[in-house]
Amino acid sequence: MIKKGLTAFSAVELASLRITISFLVSLPFAVQGIRQVPREKYLPIFLIGLFGSGAPSFLFALSMTKTGSAVNGIINSLSPLWTLVIGYFLFKIAISAQKALGVLVGFAGAVVLVLGKENADFTIDIMYGLLPVIATFCYGMSTNLTKQKLQNQNPIYTTSIAMCMIGIPALIVFSNTGAPEKIMSGSVYSALLSVVMLSVFGTLIAWMLFYRLVQRTDALFAASVTYLIPVVAISWGLLDGEWLSAIQIGGMALILTGVYFTTWQKQKR
Repeated sequence: MIKKGLTAFSAVELASLRITISFLVSLPFAVQGIRQVPREKYLPIFLIGLFGSGAPSFLFALSMTKTGSAVNGIINSLSPLWTLVIGYFLFKIAISAQKALGVLVGFAGAVVLVLGKENADFTIDIMYGLLPVIATFCYGMSTNLTKQKLQNQNPIYTTSIAMCMIGIPALIVFSNTGAPEKIMSGSVYSALLSVVMLSVFGTLIAWMLFYRLVQRTDALFAASVTYLIPVVAISWGLLDGEWLSAIQIGGMALILTGVYFTTWQKQKR
């Protein structure tokens, strides 16, 4: 959906529009939730909005101006690794040697994946390839914050309030781009529909469900759902004419191996 949206919108236009739509859709739930959520929870709610949706929306959109959707989807699999690293350093969650090895293997796979395409430009590919890696760091931060600070809060209310907090700045950014004029012209219907679907299903509803999963399990196990993302991303990429080199497939295998090492104990229980 990001790729289709970029056919008519710039990266900044798409990201700000994505957040703005999520903000407008979530507003009724946020109004209802304001009285239900304690004020001391507002800072962590803002942070999960910033790390869970705000920053990644811009990072992925910028990355995909130079990389494919399949590559970005595979890099998304780094989320459990960042969840583990952040949990260890910020929240003092124990990490075994096996999980530490998984982190190293996974990040090595990300490097291979980014630089493994044919005719790779080292500077450009590293720069744009790092953007989704940073986005997955943000996901790891958001997941840990949800588990540690918002365990007993309603995920619908917290997600909606978070979207409102980051939605107002996004609306200001969106209003100062050329996107409103493009939408009013009626010439970007297909791209706009893609962004709407991305905002409602891929952002708002997806995060409500994910945060609920985090509350019911643990941060690392919940983040391991990214096992499925490469399958979906590669499938859509192939349908849209994208191809992965043999080296990139090897990088994907390293990432998934690393994720397996970090989540193996939890899966065995």
